[in-house]
Amino acid sequence: MAIKLYYALAQMMATAGTELTPEQVVALMRRWLAGEVRAWGEPAYDAATGWQMFQLWMRTDTGQAVQVTGRIAPPDFTVVDVRSLTATETAEFTQWENSDD
Repeated sequence: MAIKLYYALAQMMATAGTELTPEQVVALMRRWLAGEVRAWGEPAYDAATGWQMFQLWMRTDTGQAVQVTGRIAPPDFTVVDVRSLTATETAEFTQWENSDD
């Protein structure tokens, strides 16, 4: 399974102030796929493009809570956006992390 990055992802992440490099995003996704990182998310569908998408909330090695959004095109994932969670989202995510779900 390949993990691909949207061609403008690095610029989008820099503009948003995300403290990750594209390489760190790929490493985080690989660790999630290997079951080494816990993530909360769900599939989504983009009616405008017809794409099957995913949104995952997870933590980086430094503890930063981020959302990784991507396209599912079996057998590959293409990451199209990465951003830090808002304070409200981080609180919700932390509550989930402390649950048994």
